[in-house]
Amino acid sequence: MSAAEVFAPNCLANRKAWVSGAGSGIGRSIATVLGGLGAEVFCVGRREEPLAETVSMIEEAGGRAIGHSTDVRDEAEVSAAVDRAMAEFGGLDTVVNNAGGQFLSPAEDISEKGFRAVTRLNLDAVWRVTTQIARRSMIPDGYGKVVSITMTPRRGLPGMSHSSAARAGVESLTSTWAQEWARHGIRTSAVAPGIVYTDAWASKYGLNPEQVGGVIPLGRLQQPDEVAAMVAFLVSPAGDYITGQTIVADGGWDLAGPASGFSGS
Repeated sequence: MSAAEVFAPNCLANRKAWVSGAGSGIGRSIATVLGGLGAEVFCVGRREEPLAETVSMIEEAGGRAIGHSTDVRDEAEVSAAVDRAMAEFGGLDTVVNNAGGQFLSPAEDISEKGFRAVTRLNLDAVWRVTTQIARRSMIPDGYGKVVSITMTPRRGLPGMSHSSAARAGVESLTSTWAQEWARHGIRTSAVAPGIVYTDAWASKYGLNPEQVGGVIPLGRLQQPDEVAAMVAFLVSPAGDYITGQTIVADGGWDLAGPASGFSGS
């Protein structure tokens, strides 16, 4: 049984969701799970072909989805994408900030440009997308759900100072938005996964998944559908009394310590 099979059919009917990074990996899994549960999904990513594949997967399962090539680091492109989503769906009540990226490097070797490249994508874009959709759709409509994908270990990871700082910023935004926007019926949360086994992870890092999984207390790497199921829970009515929280779903990696996870030993 997949993680998403525990949900009632069409439990997300009438939801209109923006999902960034929807062309592959975790984002594709989130988009297809939400679409499979009845949500209309606006799939955002930089490359058109992978987005089209995600849309086809949702449509083949009987759902509705639209793909829109967007660089979430660019204000004008985000504005144009929100324009289209509003026109096609009549509004957006769910935002999943999944787009992200980083590279391994000791802190002292990260250039100013490299640091800003990571924080622009992992922090600035989350602020840009969420505040624009909140202002234009969620606040006027009096309801919304925001889920941002961050990372664990939350206390820092060697080689990831730029990304760890950005993700901590997202967690802070999440708790601040929860307080500011509760009066508008908007709930915000973050999910901090562990090491998720995707094609991108396998090709980028070239590590042995069994060896790396050995440092996780549960003894294996995470699957994308496990992250997607947690997102689906939060955006469903079952998550209506959760706001301002970061849900750590990492197989216990945060407990094991970041240094051991980084070395893979």
